[in-house]
Amino acid sequence: MAVEIQQLTVEQYLALEAESEIRREFIDGEIFPMTGGTGNHGAIIAYTIAALVNLLEDTDCVVRASTVRVKIDEFTYVYPDVSVVCGESVYADDDENHLVNPTVVVEVTSPSSIERDRVRKVELYGDIPSVQGYLILDQERVFAQWRTRSESGWHLRQFSDLTDEIELEPLGCVLRLADVYRSVKLDA
Repeated sequence: MAVEIQQLTVEQYLALEAESEIRREFIDGEIFPMTGGTGNHGAIIAYTIAALVNLLEDTDCVVRASTVRVKIDEFTYVYPDVSVVCGESVYADDDENHLVNPTVVVEVTSPSSIERDRVRKVELYGDIPSVQGYLILDQERVFAQWRTRSESGWHLRQFSDLTDEIELEPLGCVLRLADVYRSVKLDA
């Protein structure tokens, strides 16, 4: 069975978002519904936010939840599961839902988003000059991919043990996987 891909203009997308309870990402005219996540997905996001808030308490960095949309360009809007802005937050279009200067973005993979998170969004977040780090967390196993920006592109490090600590250089802190996956039920 063929799947029809709905193409929208930016104006149609923003009007749809303004009237809907469901959030959707908008990438080059295509919409991607942000469906309800699993318990693991929500827990990993919550623990990541809690850990980052504590780690960044005495800094000028602010942690944002997935309700803040990031505008990548005039045709692309996404909802990272977590974003961190260091310094003043800058918004596009006079709309505090269109953040344009995250320093670090975090995505927690789900079966429907894993390919987009690990491939397409690497390119998309790379188009935002302020993004210095991109963290991808797996919801089904202890696994993290941490990408940092360099002059030659993204530098990738991977972590798969609860004792691993990720040095989040752009934020000046260290995130422990044990804190991120705390109390999360994973298949052995």
